[in-house]
Amino acid sequence: MFLPRFLLLLSALATLPASAEIAIPVTEVPSWVEPTSIDAGRALREEDAVSGLHVLLSEEQVRVSPELTERFVRQVRRVVSSRGVETGSKLEVKFSNTHERVRLHGVWRTRDGVRTQLLRAEEVKVIQQERELDVGIYTDKRTALAFLQDVRAGDLLDESWTVEEAHPLFRGHHLDAISLANEVPVAHLVHRLLVPADLKLHYKTQGPVAAVEPTVREVSGLREYRWERKDVPTFTGEDGVPDDLAMWPHVQMSSFQSWAEVAAWGLSLQQGLEGSPELTALAESWRALPTEEARFLAAVRFVQDEVRYLGIELGPNTHQPHAPGQVLAQRFGDCKDKALLLTTLLRPLGITAHVAMVHSRQQGGVASMLPSPYAFNHVIVRAQVAGRTEWVDATMTHQRGRLGARSPLPYARALVIAPGTAALESIPQPPPEGPELDAHYVLSVKPNGTGTLAITSRYTRSKADTARSWLAGLSAEQLTTRFLDQRRALFPKLKSEGTPRVQDDADANTVTLEERYTLEDAWANGGLRIAAAQVSGELALPRRTEGRVHPVEVSHPTHLRERWEIRSDALLNVAPSEKTVEGPASRLETSVVPGFGGFTYQVEYRSLADRVAPGALARHIEAVKEMSSQLGLAFAAPIGVLSSSTSNAPQLSRNTSLAISAVFLLVVAALWLGIPQRLRRFLSERKARRAAPPRSVSHLREREKGASVMVVESLDQADQRIRSERCSCGGTFERVPDALQLRHTGSDGRAITVLRVRCTSCRAPQFLSFDVRPS
Repeated sequence: MFLPRFLLLLSALATLPASAEIAIPVTEVPSWVEPTSIDAGRALREEDAVSGLHVLLSEEQVRVSPELTERFVRQVRRVVSSRGVETGSKLEVKFSNTHERVRLHGVWRTRDGVRTQLLRAEEVKVIQQERELDVGIYTDKRTALAFLQDVRAGDLLDESWTVEEAHPLFRGHHLDAISLANEVPVAHLVHRLLVPADLKLHYKTQGPVAAVEPTVREVSGLREYRWERKDVPTFTGEDGVPDDLAMWPHVQMSSFQSWAEVAAWGLSLQQGLEGSPELTALAESWRALPTEEARFLAAVRFVQDEVRYLGIELGPNTHQPHAPGQVLAQRFGDCKDKALLLTTLLRPLGITAHVAMVHSRQQGGVASMLPSPYAFNHVIVRAQVAGRTEWVDATMTHQRGRLGARSPLPYARALVIAPGTAALESIPQPPPEGPELDAHYVLSVKPNGTGTLAITSRYTRSKADTARSWLAGLSAEQLTTRFLDQRRALFPKLKSEGTPRVQDDADANTVTLEERYTLEDAWANGGLRIAAAQVSGELALPRRTEGRVHPVEVSHPTHLRERWEIRSDALLNVAPSEKTVEGPASRLETSVVPGFGGFTYQVEYRSLADRVAPGALARHIEAVKEMSSQLGLAFAAPIGVLSSSTSNAPQLSRNTSLAISAVFLLVVAALWLGIPQRLRRFLSERKARRAAPPRSVSHLREREKGASVMVVESLDQADQRIRSERCSCGGTFERVPDALQLRHTGSDGRAITVLRVRCTSCRAPQFLSFDVRPS
């Protein structure tokens, strides 16, 4: 994968001007920087040296002007171990070669009270590490790198540099994020910001920390903001947190005043970006299609599948798209390039379309951010088609479905780049009408251990898009091997009966996969086990569950169903069952239905919410563990059936096997119904009745004289009271079937209902009186 992309990148960059080798100067600290004192004698705590380096100071000072932003960075660290020598013996400064310049100031080592400059300009190398190239993005990121000589445990290292940034699209604005924590403890954290006095700046604390307010003052015609924290502990985030929650503690800054201003800024970036005759001709070729929906889908599928993803994000093109005509000609582009190309193709077809900015990870979390272009990292399209609003991700491939059948996008909030936009817009994600994965397994197994396995898996919505995408990247042999390896986890001696069959209904957006296998020696381990492996993937728990302060994410909306149909000539010892487990965010329904010649086992999972609050986490964990225990069923081989791998003795005849199995099932049923316990209880009660003296039978008139009237809310509650009464023989009472209910007025004027009952042991009759008072 890397080599073709590399060759493609070379061809794409062939027209770019060659740049000379970058020289990084070593200069004095800028005069506008305000020195910050450090406590070099600060006592080292055990928790401070987690990386072998004790961070005494982490500092940024930023000066903003209309044309340039200067960022001064200083770090002071004490080396406390050999591990610290390894990590602290180099200087690394990352920057963009297109709109940033670096000036190093030095790395000073203090040892035994002697301060020495370790940095030499001739030893600084500039390397290019395109870490995002493997995902199709070229940004021209560089690293100024210098290896330091003679660093030892106990040394104090003081390093600093300045990065000058002049981004052509953000002149007159300041956008930034100040980190309020680090991966290691920091004794003193400082961020100082100098901006023009007339620049209206907004800031907001994000993440799991209390709001940190800066001190503000005027300095030489500039406004100074200063954020400062001391004894900052290591930040250890929780896993499994919903993406829309900001985890890393930071302060967001933006000089944009509203989302409307951000939308207008985005709209200005599209001005002057032209199409081409080829683009116009392509759009005209779709006009002959019979419906607006057909024209829309033709344009979408062309951009998604025929224009490959590759981003050349240099200079202004970090945020400004390339011209649609250029993108069509070169047949590649990143998300903003492909989105603008799609809108440009749709408009001549009479379809209103605009690009929209979203965040692919934080999704709906952008609603809690300050208005800023930095609140987004992805671009999609919103179109009005046949009376519907359709959201399209032009970077997706192999997406299918007519209008209404296409999978919804998960981004939750979008800023539509269109005239009049004033706020974020919601992207709906309706729940699936049926299971997104419906898997049906038919396992037929004979007493001799041979059999067949047929699997039909039906994917819809996003599951269909995903299946269609990975199927496109597999050969027939790879597909066969992949599925065979998965199925052998349950059935080791499984053989494929050819390549799985794929049926793709593009209009309905469904993919159906059919697999066929033969199996041998199925009873090798004395039985078989079946499982709902697809549902199991939805029941993962985070690593950290104790003492959480953030909710746990649940994939939502999700609906999966797996159904096993087991067929056998022999009787299988499987008891019927039906169970529903419901937690705060999900529900699982399982059932086992025995039948003649086999049984069915079904598992159906639905998500109920996209997260679990910390207070409900204990119930969620308990429910997930109980659900996990239901995701499999093991059953023994029929009685008399022996594996060929464990015995060469002749098998019992089918009639003998059936007879033994029937006797075994009768015994199991008797135990399950509690017949032995009931028999022992009957004999014990009979013996007690014979030993007890005769007793008189109480009739209605005698009962009214001495017994109290029981107050109940309904006759159902009266039945509960009847069952709680005890006869003199020790037995319980039950209502006499079809007996009349007698009603009369008591001495105090109450309406009394009299029910005839009898003892379940001695069968003696009795009458009980109730005052029924509905609540």
